[in-house]
Amino acid sequence: MKTPMEQLLLSPMSKLYKEHIGFIKAKNVAGLLDQYAEDLLLISTLTEDRQPLYIRGRQQLKEFFESRIFSLEDLEVSLNQWAETENTLMMVESLKTRSTSGEVGNVEFYDNWYLQNGKIAIHFAGVIQYPDSTYANAGKVGAIPASPLGKLYKEHIGFIKAKNVEGLLDQYAEDLLLISTLTENRQPLYIRGRQQLKEFFESRIFSLEDLEVSLNQWAETENTLMMVESLKTRSTSGEVGEMSFYDNWVLRDGKIAVHFAGVVQYPDGSYA
Repeated sequence: MKTPMEQLLLSPMSKLYKEHIGFIKAKNVAGLLDQYAEDLLLISTLTEDRQPLYIRGRQQLKEFFESRIFSLEDLEVSLNQWAETENTLMMVESLKTRSTSGEVGNVEFYDNWYLQNGKIAIHFAGVIQYPDSTYANAGKVGAIPASPLGKLYKEHIGFIKAKNVEGLLDQYAEDLLLISTLTENRQPLYIRGRQQLKEFFESRIFSLEDLEVSLNQWAETENTLMMVESLKTRSTSGEVGEMSFYDNWVLRDGKIAVHFAGVVQYPDGSYA
């Protein structure tokens, strides 16, 4: 799907997003800041070394936007994927940029927002394809970090391999939201609550014979996890597959409350 931003169906979230892009084009930093909560967190992987950049609070956000948008002369946005609820936005977007010096660039992002009281509280600003045309799943992190989020993630993968659905469910809040774009038509699938999550995991993991995971990117805070991971799978029927995901978690009281389960590269080799 390549959809011009102007063709978005009207909704509170699309209105907020259109305003967001409009503020960037107009270099209206004050307008952008007002879309975010005072204690916001933004994590970006569009950095020279591709290591995560953590932005906390409006002052840091002001400096971040000023460093990024004041050199922009023009910006063209196309949407590849879109999913929304009353307090989340999950999308993949392609951007064509032209700087004030005439330099042209192309980049593809995944942008996931978690809102509180109508303001963006957490913003996962990740990259699928970098301006040099390489992809996020080309990087290597190494071992899972020895941190609270690393431990939770390691347990998560262990539960999947062991087909331990109860263990997986216990990692999530009762009122969880999971959005997946690993679907046949690549349209978003919305999972709400543990009963739906139980059915979702059972449909996905019971046919797995083996699973090999490698990390391409990793970022975490005390209540968020943002990563790109590549998976090699073998089904019980012997079918082999490879794919890459971006997984973003928002935790509440130590449980996964929101899970953005997006695809970087699909099993057929195409990218989101």
